Amino acid sequence: MEHGKSTSPQDRQQRTRRMLEECGALIEHDHFVYASGQHGPGWIAKDVINMDPARPRALGSMLAEAIEESGCTPDLVCGPAIGGVICAQYTALALGVECVFAERVRTGESEEFHLKRRYDEAVAGRRVLVVDDVINTGHSTDLVLKSVKAAGGQVIAVATWINRGNVGAEAFDVDTFLCLDEVDLPSFPAATCELCARSVPINTHYAHGAEFITGQ
Repeated sequence: MEHGKSTSPQDRQQRTRRMLEECGALIEHDHFVYASGQHGPGWIAKDVINMDPARPRALGSMLAEAIEESGCTPDLVCGPAIGGVICAQYTALALGVECVFAERVRTGESEEFHLKRRYDEAVAGRRVLVVDDVINTGHSTDLVLKSVKAAGGQVIAVATWINRGNVGAEAFDVDTFLCLDEVDLPSFPAATCELCARSVPINTHYAHGAEFITGQ
């Protein structure tokens, strides 16, 4: 695994894409259900990335470098549990700041992220960087932003290893949105899913396919 400072955003993008391809994390031409409920043909298997701690450590270092270059100076990093915790931890370590995480809470049809473990007190009145490993539709990331704001934190930026290309700074109402790589994998409403219409089996190993099938 490569370590040390990168030379440019292009170099970071190339290193990130190479990492995805080498570990088999980029999956295309399949049928996935995302956290938002939308469907699509592609997925970034972040769990595969995280199997070797050297990979998230390198990605966290590159993301921290991009954040520092942008001029953002967070007091604290927050990510969503579960997978986003690893991304947040390594990014915070590289930045030299504290790290907390938000946890998913479901109540009937409603879904939120909550800052438990007195993490709400930790973010109150502080400049918070929200990070996630992969942003698909932005649904989960937006819920984390809401939890930080509800606790009195100031979200100064959103950053991710991989952006699926569906959202940007405007969607999160922030001035700064950063990603190491952007992978164009479209998503669409379940009601108009062409993959469903063609009876393409839903992948139950990744994303939320298993939950979707169980709930039908």
